[in-house]
Amino acid sequence: MNLRFFGLRRAAAIGLTTLLAFALVACSSDDGSSTPASEAPAGSQAAGGNGGTATVSNGEVTITAADLAFDASTIEAPAGEAFTITLVNNDSAPHNISIFTEKDGDAIVQGEVINQGETVTIEVPAQEAGEYYFHCDVHPDMSGTVVVG
Repeated sequence: MNLRFFGLRRAAAIGLTTLLAFALVACSSDDGSSTPASEAPAGSQAAGGNGGTATVSNGEVTITAADLAFDASTIEAPAGEAFTITLVNNDSAPHNISIFTEKDGDAIVQGEVINQGETVTIEVPAQEAGEYYFHCDVHPDMSGTVVVG
């Protein structure tokens, strides 16, 4: 057998194996903890995207942070009634929730920044009917709307 031919075949096999390994890594999912959007429960979101609606009930609502996203992109609250938001941080990064009159507007509430596994409750004063803006001060792309009506 020609040694040069054998060397070329071996290099081709190694290159193909390496390429296949990179393709498998690139196409593989994460640790399996995220839920595809089609399987996400109502009022929640799949990892990385804006989710559904969280409605204030009995003066309170809970929002969860995970995978650098809130589980709701809209919070519905009654007009003229104060309420609380309980933020649960199930993410490895720190998060908070702050509410503003509008994007880049005046702050109404600035929540405490919490770490993984922590929970904090913030008081939101009664607001007039309208739309307000919320986001995480640490990760401003984590944002949504508070609809008061």
